[in-house]
Amino acid sequence: MKKIIKKPRFLKQEQSNIFEERIRYIKIIFFICFLGIFFKLFNLQVIEYSKNAIIDKKTKFARIKILPERGKIFDRNGKLLAFNFPNYSLYFDTWVIKKLRTEKPEYLDELKNTLFEILKIDKKEIEEKMNGSYCLIKKNLEIEEYEKIKKLKLKGIYFEKGYKRIYPYGKHACHILGYTNVDGKGIEGVEYFYNSFLKGKEGIYMVLKDGLGNFIPSIRKKLIKEEKGKDIVLTIDSNIQFIVEEEIKNGFEKFTPKNISVIVMDPNTGEILALANYPDYDPNNFSKFDLSIIRNKCVTDLFEPGSIFKIVTAASAIEENLFTPSSTIMCEYGKWFVRGHYIHDVHPYGVLTFEDTLAKSSNIGIVKIAMALGEEKLYEYCKKFKFGERTGIDLPGEIGGIFRPLEQWSSYSITAIPFGQEVGITSVQGIRAISVFANGGYLVKPHILKEIKDEERNYVINNYINEKQQILSPQTTYILREILKKVVSEEGTASSAKIDGYNIYGKTGTSQKAIGGVYLKGKYVSSFVGFLLSKKKNIAITVNVDEPVGVYYGGLVAAPIFRDIISRIINYYQIPPEKDLKIVYKNEIKGTN
Repeated sequence: MKKIIKKPRFLKQEQSNIFEERIRYIKIIFFICFLGIFFKLFNLQVIEYSKNAIIDKKTKFARIKILPERGKIFDRNGKLLAFNFPNYSLYFDTWVIKKLRTEKPEYLDELKNTLFEILKIDKKEIEEKMNGSYCLIKKNLEIEEYEKIKKLKLKGIYFEKGYKRIYPYGKHACHILGYTNVDGKGIEGVEYFYNSFLKGKEGIYMVLKDGLGNFIPSIRKKLIKEEKGKDIVLTIDSNIQFIVEEEIKNGFEKFTPKNISVIVMDPNTGEILALANYPDYDPNNFSKFDLSIIRNKCVTDLFEPGSIFKIVTAASAIEENLFTPSSTIMCEYGKWFVRGHYIHDVHPYGVLTFEDTLAKSSNIGIVKIAMALGEEKLYEYCKKFKFGERTGIDLPGEIGGIFRPLEQWSSYSITAIPFGQEVGITSVQGIRAISVFANGGYLVKPHILKEIKDEERNYVINNYINEKQQILSPQTTYILREILKKVVSEEGTASSAKIDGYNIYGKTGTSQKAIGGVYLKGKYVSSFVGFLLSKKKNIAITVNVDEPVGVYYGGLVAAPIFRDIISRIINYYQIPPEKDLKIVYKNEIKGTN
């Protein structure tokens, strides 16, 4: 028999303690695991709940933008020049298509045939679109297409409303209005410059998606309502705009230049009444036209002003009391050697009075006037007219022009700048300059906006407050006006701008075009800047003809276009003939007007 050996009591106690200690460790491990699980669940269910909810929402819903109706554009008389016309795009409802594929497959064949007949889209292309998600069938349906499909009440398709920008008068005022792209964003003209007002605010709605990410268009919810854009009223008068467009087209056919630019402006306020370039384009079909035609040359293209710049030189000398209209100047019989080169006149003149120097447009005479004035004073007055700076007109693309700082003038500059060489201006700068002599010495800011209105036709912005700065005295402008009137008489270079019974003033310009500092033979820009003064209405006009064929002098090319435009504007405003306005001018000198 084996002998049983009993363990001592202290060993049993030790084993019990070890077992209990292990149990305790296991409990601690389980507790730690429990805490980990608890905190993980707490984090998922509480802390990250909102984040997961957003992720889940993004998974089940899609945000779709709703384009608002763009604001309208009117002329100053309320004529509608641009508006949005509702149009529709057609889509497949893939959720419904999926159900129809199993429930009524024969219906899908009928649907394809119907869409093919109405939209003339290939059946294979329609089939491919049926298998996609949120599939566009056709964008911007024709009205007839939309009406036919809507009337049939077809299943598995739906319409999305959009807008098409319409310019009801086609090419009319195209360089003012500009156009929009397919997304309704302004690209050129007023459409671009005032896009932030015209565009309105986009709306947003949520569309449900299935597990595969396909849209379910029938289940949607609007989140943010779209807001219509604001309406814009322009300073232009469509009747005058039509006159200008017709006359520059006639001028184009007669002189066959590269292009013609014309601006009509109220010289007292800076309001643009008409602005046009020819050739022109149709903003309804802008993609069919070259960008060189779409560009608004009135604000983007430079030309040497030539003799029209002589007005600035002459006014500066009068303002400084260096000459009077009857002062005499020797014009060297058409040829004068000065500062290392010859200056020529078109016609040889001997002694001319100050006013005849300008009226007959003597280069030699005007250079002598400028040299009496001096470089610093000439520069000072040119800067008062803000040559070399943008006018700030509210149209896109305006450039500042060319007028170099005085320290960059050469010894030759004083013999070139006085009659418009070494200077580059735009048409809008030209009309701003001539308006100074029409309004008594004020430099105004040309502008195209009259007012902005909201949907209830309340004023949002009213642009009646006009910016102006006096740069010449009324006495000087009076003297220059009398000289400019002589330019348009039988004695001057612009007799073809004369209209019997009316007070017409102006100056011709003929400048040879240059590239890289080299003048091009036979390439000229013919210009005329002028204005009508009457008790009823004052009108300033600038005409710029780029590279006319045949005759090229401003008095023979640009001045007749001016006359044809101003005579029709006189008829439009029913301005009666006025023989003499000297009494009005004398009142200005006394400061009573």
